[in-house]
Amino acid sequence: MANYVYGDSCVSGDDKYVIAQFRHDAPMEWVAELRAVLVKDELKYKDFQPKRHWLQSNKPLWKRVTAGIERAEITIVDPFEYQDSVLFDLKERGAEAGFDYDLQMVYEMATDALLEDSPLRAAQMSQYDWLMSRFTSRTPGDFSTASIRKRIGGKRKDAVITAARAHAMVSPSEKWDLIRITSGFDQPNMMESIRIIRKMGRVFDIEHTPSVNLLNEFSDRIAEAAHLPNLAFLKGSCRIVSEEKSENIDHIQGADIAAGWAVDTLMFTGGDYRVLAKQFAWVSANGVVIPG
Repeated sequence: MANYVYGDSCVSGDDKYVIAQFRHDAPMEWVAELRAVLVKDELKYKDFQPKRHWLQSNKPLWKRVTAGIERAEITIVDPFEYQDSVLFDLKERGAEAGFDYDLQMVYEMATDALLEDSPLRAAQMSQYDWLMSRFTSRTPGDFSTASIRKRIGGKRKDAVITAARAHAMVSPSEKWDLIRITSGFDQPNMMESIRIIRKMGRVFDIEHTPSVNLLNEFSDRIAEAAHLPNLAFLKGSCRIVSEEKSENIDHIQGADIAAGWAVDTLMFTGGDYRVLAKQFAWVSANGVVIPG
């Protein structure tokens, strides 16, 4: 699947959701080497982690492994940052705990906020919906936050996975490109729009089918807003987002190792994103790029 990016995830002890990704052209020979050394049919971080010190004794192998892992791109969603932001905003407006709001209300508002802060915001802002409903017989899909939550499962976990996958598909700068496409103003030209949408292609490990369906509908929405609804590589059987079993895909197995490695780094550094950014090719947290 040329030009696709492959990803897998891990959750930290303080509920940060971490996705690691490798581009299709990243060298992954180190994955097969690790499988052979660990005598495993499928490489998983739970098998790799206890053997780290032993593997380090094989310096040539360890050098290839660390060089391979450094190519991973890390995307993090931390729901508690949104809770802190919601609480701060409520207090700034003079709201009183136990009277104007309770913990459940903060929890729900933060869950909505993390979805609204994701690239899915571009679909919520689409001016194309108005044109489509006015001049065609099609009814645009509902991309309101309430509808998204219902369609992906309704729970905080569903929202975190969906938002993280959306962030993983679209970098912070590219998010504004999507908003340009869907706003109807200052749209990129056709070739640039095609490039932007094709870069969204992702293959994740099997974990959360509802988010896959939603993100494919999201990519269709962007294509329609860019007036590209009939391009075969954007629609139909060639879906932008899919889930595949990791057992036959070295890129996803490598992403499992990189995601676990990133979570351990966060644990040992007290959640210092700057340390993480020095270890990996690219790191973002809640849609903000962390400088390396």
